[in-house]
Amino acid sequence: MLGSRTIAGFSLIELMIALVIASLLVTVALPAYRDHMIRGAIPQATGGLSLFAMRMEEYYQDHRTYANGTNCGAATPASEKFSFSCVTTSEGQSYVLTAVGISGDLTGFSYTLDQTGAARTVALPATWGKVPVNCWIMKKNATC
Repeated sequence: MLGSRTIAGFSLIELMIALVIASLLVTVALPAYRDHMIRGAIPQATGGLSLFAMRMEEYYQDHRTYANGTNCGAATPASEKFSFSCVTTSEGQSYVLTAVGISGDLTGFSYTLDQTGAARTVALPATWGKVPVNCWIMKKNATC
């Protein structure tokens, strides 16, 4: 059989269709995955602030002040994705704890918590919503 050769494989049009489908999937999936990863990291900030506030209250119970000289009475929590800080008043009777995103997609996120338990979102990336708001924003375009 001289003329009966069959060539196995994909045609160029089939390859182009597969490429278009794959690129559409990536276009939809990548932003959703990125938002999912950000939402998964935000509890490091809010949980860290809650733990920090609890330690500050323990310190206050023992010393009747939140301040240890010019510093806060409790040690700041450690996190890979957020930097924590504390500011007290000169009398040491109030504080504001802050968590600021320091890693990649979390840059631009900032949350606070004070001695009254008032939680605030003070900074977000522009695509996540408007700030400041009197709650912790945990997902894109959410409201309190």
